[in-house]
Amino acid sequence: MTRPSLYPYATILPVMLVVAVFTVYPLLHSVYLSVHENVLTRPLDNDFVGLQNFREVVGGYYFWRSLWSTAVFAVMAVAAVTLYGLGVALLLNQPGVLGSTLLKVVVLLPWAIPSVISGIIWRWIFDGDYGVLNGLLLATGVVERYVPWMSQPFTARLCMVIAHVWKQGPLAAVFLLAALQIIPAELYDAVRMDGAGRWNAFRFVTVPYLKATLALVLIYETIVAVATFDLVYVMTGGGPADATAIIGWYAYTEIFRFLNLGRGAALAIILGLLLLGLVMIYLRLLRSEEAA
Repeated sequence: MTRPSLYPYATILPVMLVVAVFTVYPLLHSVYLSVHENVLTRPLDNDFVGLQNFREVVGGYYFWRSLWSTAVFAVMAVAAVTLYGLGVALLLNQPGVLGSTLLKVVVLLPWAIPSVISGIIWRWIFDGDYGVLNGLLLATGVVERYVPWMSQPFTARLCMVIAHVWKQGPLAAVFLLAALQIIPAELYDAVRMDGAGRWNAFRFVTVPYLKATLALVLIYETIVAVATFDLVYVMTGGGPADATAIIGWYAYTEIFRFLNLGRGAALAIILGLLLLGLVMIYLRLLRSEEAA
């Protein structure tokens, strides 16, 4: 019997070590922090507390408030990004679109801008004292005075969604455009020969071919929306009235404002489990659609 070669294992060992150092170790350390008392104002107290951090977090009012804010923002952001990406992809997929190359560059440019810079740009745009949007609306006579867009819960959420769509929409558009370009043109020719309109072509040809890509976009954008932190940090700081204090912001405040690493790690683990559950639901729904 010949001994198995060690070469394949040796080639993947460096990659596995990198994954272990930058993924596995932080995860295990987070689990360790979550079951111990770790408050930086009491550095010598590091007792094992079991699930106490989880109970304190889940039992608090702020957790459920942040969970609701996360759900509202995620639903608005995912729906808006998906519709924006689909609309842009359908537009760019049309033959003979005027300036399509330049349009593609303009659409993709926001994706290349760092999220923090994107948040700063939109904070300036929506600023209630010197924002560009207020200036344009005032100059055109739409409003009579500056509107404090980020001082009301609904408009603050809407501002964040707009900034999120501007940043994340291009990636969704790229995915969906790639899927549109592999749909056989003969299918659309057959639909036209049968006398069906554009809506039926979209419903019975385009949508079935986009199902897998749409599921990928929904999964990815849900993860990004639920785990959003940078836009909250730069644009709203969790306000007004905790309307934009999503769960990622809650974890940040526990760690960096209240210096409670244990509760912050517990929140991070809860967030990870929440995302895992959402991904499993998406995949199960996708398999159900394929089976049907």
